[in-house]
Amino acid sequence: MPRRVFYRISDRPDGLFDAITTIEPDTVIRRDGFGSLAEAEEWVEGLRVLMAALGAPVAQADAAASPDVETAQEDATRAGTLRTAR
Repeated sequence: MPRRVFYRISDRPDGLFDAITTIEPDTVIRRDGFGSLAEAEEWVEGLRVLMAALGAPVAQADAAASPDVETAQEDATRAGTLRTAR
């Protein structure tokens, strides 16, 4: 059975954007440091294509369940990296 996949795009205080993807039940993947919202949305479209090929449609996460702005984490990696969130 395909797992459900949700994403959200967060606006950072430094003006960059992060895409946070959750693959149920408990895998969270972050793509940090998009220079624009359009770049983040383009990445999400690529994710949709990939996950559709695997039979797992991608949906936008409920905005009420997540903050509008995230603060940079202390161990933040370079912009433009893909990492598994803790």
